[in-house]
Amino acid sequence: MISGCGPEGSDSGVHVVAPTAESAQTSVAAPVPAAIRSPSPSPSPSLSPSATDSLGPLFGANLSGAEASGGDSIRPSLDDLKGYVDRFGFRLIRYPFKPELMTPDRISELRQLTDYARSRGAPVILDKHDYTWWPVQKQIDFWTKLAGNFPDDGSVILDLVNEPRGFDDPVVTNDWMQWIRDAKLVIAGLRANGINHPIALEYPQWSATFRFDKGEGAWKDCESAACAIDRDPGVLDPQKRTFINAHRYWDKGSSGTNKACDLTWGHTSGFDGFASQLRKRGLKAYITEAAFGSSSGVDQTCSDIGKDAIADIKANADVILGITWWGGGRIWPESYLFKIEPAKATRFTAPIPAYAQLLIGK
Repeated sequence: MISGCGPEGSDSGVHVVAPTAESAQTSVAAPVPAAIRSPSPSPSPSLSPSATDSLGPLFGANLSGAEASGGDSIRPSLDDLKGYVDRFGFRLIRYPFKPELMTPDRISELRQLTDYARSRGAPVILDKHDYTWWPVQKQIDFWTKLAGNFPDDGSVILDLVNEPRGFDDPVVTNDWMQWIRDAKLVIAGLRANGINHPIALEYPQWSATFRFDKGEGAWKDCESAACAIDRDPGVLDPQKRTFINAHRYWDKGSSGTNKACDLTWGHTSGFDGFASQLRKRGLKAYITEAAFGSSSGVDQTCSDIGKDAIADIKANADVILGITWWGGGRIWPESYLFKIEPAKATRFTAPIPAYAQLLIGK
């Protein structure tokens, strides 16, 4: 989340915020034993991201909890996943997590969720939600070990790092140019290691849709991902399974901390412009964080923007493959401004909120 993932905590006092710097030094557990891990199934066209053009865009949700600072005891359960997929009707799930907690037990538990989602035709995006751009080899090592536990048929997508920051190369000092150089090296390293999963690639400056292309002139240093991509030509992914991964909140400063939308840019979402920028470069994308209301309702300043966002996603399904709205999961208190679920006691028995119905594209 652009503001640091969650301005409010859960009722239990656990807060979803950026993990501490120590997480950058952690490593994931090696793939779980074969007795636990089933072999990767053969590719399933219905789950391949390249097939979503014919299926239409996937409307989904983030299921928070596993990324919480202070403990992940309220991480998403299988019942939570079933509620979002089977009851609410979401067709794409993003699972933010803390990398240091990816032990064999956690991986086995997570595999149960991804297997169920796969059986229901709902891909799961695994989101390393620590904001830290690790050195290239560390990223390759981490994702090689973790991804090896999951099918590579399109049912699991790798979100390399949420809203990356910490670009500190002493030679390539421009953040965006380091980002594109490193990203290509990481992707090539993963492919060389046999990791064939789709990849969702976030970029500097909170991965905001409106910061994807700033239209920098040739005389200026890059200040956007599109500029870096344009100035570093060549193959991004030899398998062509890497997608841009963007976020958007419409409050002032796009911070995700206010339920009112900033109408300075009008009553539109801006997703159509983002789609045009992607199309110009032959790229496709997922939008993995966005929100404009809650189960309690939508602020009047956000109503038109929300409707326009959904219309833009549908109209640009050739390049915007899906969206996972922010605010899902038991961790959020009743007062959270982007909470998708109804009240906790009746969250999967009460009538589906009008806001949740909007989020699945109805």
